Amino acid sequence: MQNQILLANREILNQLIHLCENITPAQYCMRLSLLSQNTIGKHMRHIIEFYDILIEAYNENKPISYDNRVHCSKTETSLELTLQRLRKALNWVESEEPAKELMLVVSYDSEGKNNISIPSSIERELVYNIEHAIHHMAIIRIAIEKEFPDLKLHKNFGIAYSTIRYRDDLCAH
Repeated sequence: MQNQILLANREILNQLIHLCENITPAQYCMRLSLLSQNTIGKHMRHIIEFYDILIEAYNENKPISYDNRVHCSKTETSLELTLQRLRKALNWVESEEPAKELMLVVSYDSEGKNNISIPSSIERELVYNIEHAIHHMAIIRIAIEKEFPDLKLHKNFGIAYSTIRYRDDLCAH
């Protein structure tokens, strides 16, 4: 498997773990107007669900469907459970399993009845999870910077790798 894909997933999961180790339970569960009355915990749950779906599909040799997921509301309120689930995902990513072909099942019709099956791979799905996590981490970052400015995040938390490279190039010139 591509080493940089694994490294990026590890970095993202470690940044999320760091956040959980530093945010208070009240901050994690607080409904924020900036998030349309949602919480940081809801965004964390959503990120974790996508990793869980990928891990389960990979381990059980079944199709991946990010549309069909179980919303674990306890993850939205329990930092302990969130940390446990993030560490499980990190351990799985660190196991560096061999590459194998996967099948992604999606539906883009309004009723969600017409599924499309698309051949995929573990590498492609890990890339998708990177992009998905960064998107939600960017939202979390905005909320934290506005509502909890004393809470320190990793400097690249929620920033796309292409943006990090662009900023580094600007500073080099």
